[in-house]
Amino acid sequence: MTPGRRALRYDRLDDIMPDVERLLEGHSTVGQWSLAEICRHLAIVLRRVVDAPATTPQDPSNWVTAEQKRQFFETEVVQEGIPAPPGVVPTEVKSDREEAENLRQAIAHYQASPGPVVPHRRFGPLTRDEWDRFHCIHSAHHLSFAIPASQ
Repeated sequence: MTPGRRALRYDRLDDIMPDVERLLEGHSTVGQWSLAEICRHLAIVLRRVVDAPATTPQDPSNWVTAEQKRQFFETEVVQEGIPAPPGVVPTEVKSDREEAENLRQAIAHYQASPGPVVPHRRFGPLTRDEWDRFHCIHSAHHLSFAIPASQ
């Protein structure tokens, strides 16, 4: 684990933005991405899973076992260094505040949607509750690399 990361857990999607707002008041990062890049990545993923058509090609041979899926949701640990799929790695970003607002809008868009219809690239089909939990875990993973100036 990257030294200096903070222990972080979100119980609900609504817990994410108050933490981001605190980071906007002052922060440092210990990973490779800036806060703006983290927010952009999370927003892309949130939008992608509800906007992708149900016919989006999937390769079930890439899915983990039921036991590995269970372990992920129980431990809530995302391994560092897993390559992201094409299209979700931020290439161009705006300011921290603009990307935070983009993330706020993406969370609202996700929450207002009827739900993801595509399977997860590694976990396969997920229920809406599992998708919500995934996004909380995924967000906590990335935002754990951003450390508030005032702890």
